[in-house]
Amino acid sequence: MNTPAHTPMVSQYLAIKAEHPNELLFYRMGDFYELFFEDAKLAAPVLDIVLTQRGQSGGEAIPMAGVPVRSLELYLRKAIEAGFRVAICEQMESPGMNKGPLQREVRRIITRGTLTEEHLLPARANNFLVALAPSEKILQPKRDRHHSVCALAALDLSTGEFQCGEAVSWDHALATISALDPAELLLPEGWQPPEELVSRYRSPTRRTPWEFDPEQASLLLKDHFQTLTLAAFGIEQAPLCQSASGALLSYCRETQKEALQHITGLRRTYADEFMILDETCRRNLELNGNLLDGGRHNSLLGLLDISQTAPGSRLLTQWLNRPLQTVAAITARQEGVAWLLAHDRQREQIRLLLRGSHDLERLLSRCAMGRASPKDLGALRSTLARLPFLQDELQQTAETTPLPSVLLTLQNDLGGQEELLQQLREQLQDELPAQLKEGEVIRPGVHPELDQSRALAQDGKGFLLRLEAKEREETGITTLKIRHHRSYGYSIEVSHGQRNKVPYRYQQTQTMTNAARYITSELKELEEQILNAEERQQTLEAELFAQLTHNVTTHAAALQRTALAMATLDVLAAFAETAYQRHYCRPEIHSGTSINIHNGRHPVVEAALLRGTFVANETALDIGERRMMLITGPNMAGKSTYMRQVALIVLLAHIGCFVPAEAATIGLTDRIFTRIGASDDLAGGRSTFMVEMTETAHILHHATARSLVLLDEIGRGTSTLDGLAIAWAVIEQIHSQCRARTLFATHYHELTELEQLLPGVLNFTVEVKDDQHQPLFLHTIVRGSADRSYGIHVAELAGLPRPVIERAREVFAQLQEKHQPPIQRITPPAKAMPRVQLSLFADSASEAIAQELAKIDPDELTPKQALELLFRLKKINSSAKR
Repeated sequence: MNTPAHTPMVSQYLAIKAEHPNELLFYRMGDFYELFFEDAKLAAPVLDIVLTQRGQSGGEAIPMAGVPVRSLELYLRKAIEAGFRVAICEQMESPGMNKGPLQREVRRIITRGTLTEEHLLPARANNFLVALAPSEKILQPKRDRHHSVCALAALDLSTGEFQCGEAVSWDHALATISALDPAELLLPEGWQPPEELVSRYRSPTRRTPWEFDPEQASLLLKDHFQTLTLAAFGIEQAPLCQSASGALLSYCRETQKEALQHITGLRRTYADEFMILDETCRRNLELNGNLLDGGRHNSLLGLLDISQTAPGSRLLTQWLNRPLQTVAAITARQEGVAWLLAHDRQREQIRLLLRGSHDLERLLSRCAMGRASPKDLGALRSTLARLPFLQDELQQTAETTPLPSVLLTLQNDLGGQEELLQQLREQLQDELPAQLKEGEVIRPGVHPELDQSRALAQDGKGFLLRLEAKEREETGITTLKIRHHRSYGYSIEVSHGQRNKVPYRYQQTQTMTNAARYITSELKELEEQILNAEERQQTLEAELFAQLTHNVTTHAAALQRTALAMATLDVLAAFAETAYQRHYCRPEIHSGTSINIHNGRHPVVEAALLRGTFVANETALDIGERRMMLITGPNMAGKSTYMRQVALIVLLAHIGCFVPAEAATIGLTDRIFTRIGASDDLAGGRSTFMVEMTETAHILHHATARSLVLLDEIGRGTSTLDGLAIAWAVIEQIHSQCRARTLFATHYHELTELEQLLPGVLNFTVEVKDDQHQPLFLHTIVRGSADRSYGIHVAELAGLPRPVIERAREVFAQLQEKHQPPIQRITPPAKAMPRVQLSLFADSASEAIAQELAKIDPDELTPKQALELLFRLKKINSSAKR
């Protein structure tokens, strides 16, 4: 690429760019980062910068665009949000040190999943980078039903959180990825992932297959953690986990050009550790964002997140999206919440102390990667100073009310930072600048040379006057003066009349009419010190600051434990505060399958209403006699709200939070499934009904007896008979095969007959104070079934024109006259699942014909008998019509 037409600088640029073809190359030139050629053309409109030209390359002008170094983060944000990767190429030497272009090299590659800059990251959300290693890439023993289809490793580079685990199915893998919500996904080249993954992450980062090789990955992980085995991390015998974790770590090393010292551990998770919540469930239950615009407002996370710290908010998000699956772990969290709820003063003081603390996880990350500012260390110091007070608040009542185990562990993890805090206090100034060159960082007395350089830079003239007085006293030359000349620098001037007093250590440099100029070694040294004092001061401060940040990094593992303890305490205190403000109760978690909720409430809807106006409801489900609640009733009466509130109460119980009810006992639930609302996938070529059926199929294939299933209006997207038939069959399948605890809301009133056909199916309805024109919806779920849906009334409330409403009532009355008789049961075949079907006839002959059909056995009929039967049935039908 180095041709005679290229200048040395252009040749250097092209050589570096050739190594980074997939990134925008930000090429440092003094106070600007410049982009050239195609990079400039691509970036200029996105970054809103001017595209210009300079020089010649191959006979043509070179397109270029630049951004100021001081504004780098602003333009990085725009580039990353637009989907670009950015390579930062820095000058590695000062101008004038060598002939030719300055030495330059790429010091960092920035991608969506590797951000660490505070202003580029959402403070209250993790920024996970996820690597996925499919089992097809690794030789495995003979497959069995427990065989893992892939492993996932996740790392938040901004906090150092590193975890991995195996997925036993692609459904499980997709749910886990959805829970992590990664900013970037790494996949091996040449591997075609499932369509569901492709549709969600259309531009994954592809890496060479050798990076996913378990042996290569194992060596890399051992080197990073400085261990002989990986047994301590639980992946010694898990090659898939090694592959995903090693590929992820390799990618981060390549992009960051750093040792990543803040990544101090790797936590393995297991398939049965968390409840599985797929993306559809999260969306329908509005866990992380509302259905209207995706924002936190009116979502469960928005309601619960009264955390005082950003790490607490991030931890809450993780807990909410990955509920626990063991009674002991859930109970431990509940004990912490209960203690904090019972101790109002301690809870208030803890939340007050946490409110003023900073993001310890991300401060540590920036220190470890050499990107910390003086203010970062100041924030670290002030945060560590709060730890003893947090410990004291937990300790004060320990004698009268012993701390539960979870809080006792947190109290211990909050300690141990006294030495580091003392060092930060002794070495850092009280007030710190944003950047090193913007003010003093290190305290006086820490480093003598720094103190002298600082004094010289601030009081150079005072040093000269003191030296002048000293020389006068020692030589006795009363006319001696120290002066500065632009060309000659500092010198000692002595009049000719006192030349005989000049000591031998003076060296004459110039003779003038009335005086002579001299220098001494001391003056020369002082001159050099004064001239270089400011630069030396900055150099020394940078060195001492680097030493201090390095020392912080050596405490990385302990600081991360402390950070996690603070975040956990923050979330538990937030749970307790929510329970106090909103009158939540502590649910009983058990290993059975029953769900009993006394006066349960929807947490988000209740918060949006005036206090005391939400109508509470009862719930009782198990896998026996109360397996399915078949809910009918009016539109707008609260069926969907009720179903969602049951699911949210179950979910809240599994994260250790108290719940909006007067009492609740919740059996462990492995999954929550939802099929609620109407949506389509036009880009994917799927209609509303197709989306509905796809989601329903997913539920039927994966639900178990420990699952909680919410189904709302199954079959609404097609004809009435088609929809009714599908809904009927779905109920039968869940009842007899999945056996999941189910809430099934429908406007197909014919389905209520299933209460008589399927044990465990119970009819419920929303109570209505009926008035022909103005019915009152009481929002109370009661036993029984509805015979109408009040759709015309809801349409009237929505503002349909009066003529439309009146005509609708006329048509409705006419249709009621032709209303078909209810569905009738026929004798089911000898199978595990009872079979039912719709009546084939809708007139007075139907019962007689049905009786006649019930008497026959088709396998025993001769052709002649069948023909006779057909004539007999026809005769019955004809007689009825006459």
